[in-house]
Amino acid sequence: MRKLLLVCLIALLAVPTVFAARKKDKAGKVTDYVYTDKKYNFSLSLNDEWKYKIQKNKKDFRLVLTQIKYGIPSAYASAEDYTKIPRMVVFVVESKLSPKAFIDSLLSSSYKSKAKKTVLKECEILNLNSSSGFTAEKLISRKSKALKVDGKKGYFWTGQVQYTNEVSISASSKGAKRVKSSYGGAITVIKNGDKLILFHVISEWDYFNSIFSETMKIIKSLKWK
Repeated sequence: MRKLLLVCLIALLAVPTVFAARKKDKAGKVTDYVYTDKKYNFSLSLNDEWKYKIQKNKKDFRLVLTQIKYGIPSAYASAEDYTKIPRMVVFVVESKLSPKAFIDSLLSSSYKSKAKKTVLKECEILNLNSSSGFTAEKLISRKSKALKVDGKKGYFWTGQVQYTNEVSISASSKGAKRVKSSYGGAITVIKNGDKLILFHVISEWDYFNSIFSETMKIIKSLKWK
């Protein structure tokens, strides 16, 4: 009986250690605003005006960045919570496709793959679902171009999604104001062997050009170990 109690006590003491180990199993770490990925051995120099959240190591998306101080469109001046907070998500997926071909596959209505299914879950500019008071209308491709980062081939695409939003000015408001505006989004893909590192950016269209410029500096800081 004493032996059984001792075994149970040891097991109980071990539980916090196991949970702590699981909690610390992150995709990477940030030191002096440089993110280093534990599994895929790449680094990114981050911007201190963006806060970061490191994902779990087992996930395909590794890092989420959100801008700390962001602009409020005039249409949302009295209802700031409706503003789309500028956000960038970093993924890594396996694919034999080139960066351009992979972006084309994401934009295609007929192409299907496991990698595409994974990415679309977080690729908000391509996955804007209508909800109560909000209607996503039209996706417009704006610009695309090849690029090189750390000697590796890449490609980026930018687009715009027009939407209509019913905005309540306050909790006591009986009616709502209809806002017609749009989001801007970008998808950048860099290829290293059979690994594609993908960056997805989204923000209100009013601020998209400056947001894209800021996040592109982070993307161009990419280094493979």
